[in-house]
Formats: sequence, C-alpha cells, structure tokens
Amino acid sequence: MNPEVKTSKPSTGSEPTVRFVPVPALLFLLFGVLFYFGQLYLDRYSGGFNAKVYEPYKSWKMVQDLQPKGAGDVLFAKGRKIYDTACVACHQATGLGAVGIAPPLAGSEWVLAEGPNRILRIIYSGLSGPITVKGVQYSLAMPAMGHDLNLSAEDLAAVATFIRGNKEWANSASPVTPESAKAVLDQVKDRTTQWSAEELNAVPVK
Repeated sequence: MNPEVKTSKPSTGSEPTVRFVPVPALLFLLFGVLFYFGQLYLDRYSGGFNAKVYEPYKSWKMVQDLQPKGAGDVLFAKGRKIYDTACVACHQATGLGAVGIAPPLAGSEWVLAEGPNRILRIIYSGLSGPITVKGVQYSLAMPAMGHDLNLSAEDLAAVATFIRGNKEWANSASPVTPESAKAVLDQVKDRTTQWSAEELNAVPVK
C-alpha cells in the first residue's frame, strides 16, 4: 500500500497585501539634523578639501598668510588692498571687468605687456576714449586714480604688481619695482589729462 499522503489545508487567514506607509516625519527630521551637523563639520575641518590644509589651519588662505613673506609678496598684498579699495567696483574681484563699463584685466594685453610703462600711466593718469582689449572695443572715461588718491611710487608698483601677477586671473607678468614706478611717476606727475590709446601706443612698453 502506498503510504498515506498528507495534504496541507489552505490557510484560512487573509491574503498578503501591498500598501504604502508614510515615512515617519521624525525620520526626516533626524536626517536633516545629521546633514546640518555634517555640513558644519566639513565647513570647519575640511580645509576646502585642499590636501595642503591640515589642523590647526582652517583654509588655504590661512596657510598662505603664515608663510614667510618676501619683498614681492608684501608688495602684492599691498596692491590687493589698493585694488579692493579703488578698482574692484568696475573691474570686479575676478578681473573680468563689466560689460559696457570696464574692460577685463585678466588676460589683457595692456596689463601683460613685457614692461609696465603703459599700465602705470593708465593707473596714475586715467584713460579716455576708445581702446581695444582682447579684441573688444571699449569707450572709457577712467579717472586718474593714482593722481586722485595721491599714490606713491611704491603704491603704484604694488597695484600694478597685483594686477599683472594675479594668478587667480591667470596673469603671470613680471612684478613692478618701486624704482621703475618712480621713473614713470616722475614723467607723468604733472600731467592733467587722461591718456588715449593712441598716445599709449606711442609709449615703449618698457
């Protein structure tokens, strides 16, 4: 005889169902709090994700500021302060200028010339009339910033050094010494009119 085969009886319980259950609001709140404190931690300790920044320093700027400074670095830092005071409103912190107002300094052929003779004259006595910068023509009425602010030769050298050598703008022209700025200042200090592009083109670049 065949052994007795037992068959299971179908369950009398209800069939499984699929339904949507709302995620508890408390879980969203927990994730939000974790995200917030995670951002605070990164902001404080990540150093801008720069491998050269480590404790106890918080940013690359802090590391740079603590490095030993040479004469060129001091001049560059001084030039940045003058630029931020007198030039940034028109030429912007990026050096890209403003359409219809000021031409770019970043990558400008006038800025990156072999020598600083022309840019020093522009800074001190201003510029008027049409000028072409990076293939675009601008009509300017730039004030005599250096004259109006009574900038010294060292001040002129500083701001020209900052503009010409600002690597944040991809500029890498040579720095300007106070001696070379003084030589230009002695020639233009009594000038009462702004320069034109035509006049500047007649001035040797160095």
